[in-house]
Amino acid sequence: MSEVLVRDSSLQSIADAIRSKNGLTNLYKPAEMAAAIRAIQTGSGGGATSSVDLKDVNFYDYDGTLVASYTLAEAQALTALPDGPTHDGLVFQGWNWSLADINALTRPMNVGAMYITDDGKTRLHIRVWDTARSHVPLYFSQTVANGVTIDWGDGSATETLAGTGNVNTTHQYTEAGDYTITLNPAEGCTLGLGAASSSYCVMGSTGNNGIVYCNLLQDVKIGSNVTSIDIHAFRYCYSLASITIPDGVTSIKGYAFQYCYSLASITIPDGVTSIGISAFSSCSSLASITIPDSVTGIGNSAFSSCSSLASITIPDGVAIINNETFNKCPSLSSLTIPDSVASIGSYVFQYCYGIAKYHLKPTKPPTLYNTNAFTSIPSDCVIYVPVGFLEAYQTATNWTTYASYMQEEPA
Repeated sequence: MSEVLVRDSSLQSIADAIRSKNGLTNLYKPAEMAAAIRAIQTGSGGGATSSVDLKDVNFYDYDGTLVASYTLAEAQALTALPDGPTHDGLVFQGWNWSLADINALTRPMNVGAMYITDDGKTRLHIRVWDTARSHVPLYFSQTVANGVTIDWGDGSATETLAGTGNVNTTHQYTEAGDYTITLNPAEGCTLGLGAASSSYCVMGSTGNNGIVYCNLLQDVKIGSNVTSIDIHAFRYCYSLASITIPDGVTSIKGYAFQYCYSLASITIPDGVTSIGISAFSSCSSLASITIPDSVTGIGNSAFSSCSSLASITIPDGVAIINNETFNKCPSLSSLTIPDSVASIGSYVFQYCYGIAKYHLKPTKPPTLYNTNAFTSIPSDCVIYVPVGFLEAYQTATNWTTYASYMQEEPA
């Protein structure tokens, strides 16, 4: 009898475990499982576990694996950055902080690995659970008519779409399984993911009947000719677990990853200057995010309700912490507000029950727009301010509400 693809529930669970470790998306035949298990990478570059201990400056892979870590003194003395991990189908582009920037650090920092696909194509890995839900939509934009070639990953003929701007199509899969949709933009054609609309993400409608298709998306590897993660691009993609974003991307727009409940880690490339409103709001599994120093603007509610977010670094160029930026982030344990910050909006740190220490670096108290900025602050929390400026903070407008929490930064 010919070999069959894995369908039995017990074998399927084994296949799912293999896929979760090696990052592949194909359905396995039983005879292929042993080879697949032997091919699973181990160590700092091959999975979500690591033997490296957290220190002040931590280097993360795109999947949240801790690759290397240093004390501040060690980071300041580095003559080269650590080697990047290797992954099939990806080219390591470097870290999202430069060696010079790392050497100049005076505070803890998370650093992330940047990748681009080895062939420049963008790959969307989807899982079709049932042929009754296999008429899969796809929404993207192109700047050249017929400029993006679509390979649906099932052996069918490739496809291009007429017109420029937002375009969309659907494809019928005849069997349930894992597939890779490959988007190959021609030279000179810019590819955008989604439809720049609150009603659609890259996988189609985000309405009640469309959510099932949004939920097909498992992981994304972005290639060349993509310059921004557009508004609503991956919104409601509940099962999206990982994404690599190359350093050619310069902006992450509003709501881009909102409600991506399975997204555990993300590296923002060093060319990005702004993070849009609610870009990562309600990413409840997001535990690791690395932001480069190029980012100067972070929109309202950008990280609100990221309940698993354990640490984040606000870049030195950010001037405004907008409304509700970190609202409902109970896993944060400490936060440093850099010297560049001149104003803090409303409800920014509301319900951040886990923060035990705030380290404020500005010698001039930032404008605090409302006394509700630190609503629900823990009773044992300490707000550290620069030495010699305690009184300035304790008497500043709206800061007086939190005067009893303030101390000068220890030497």
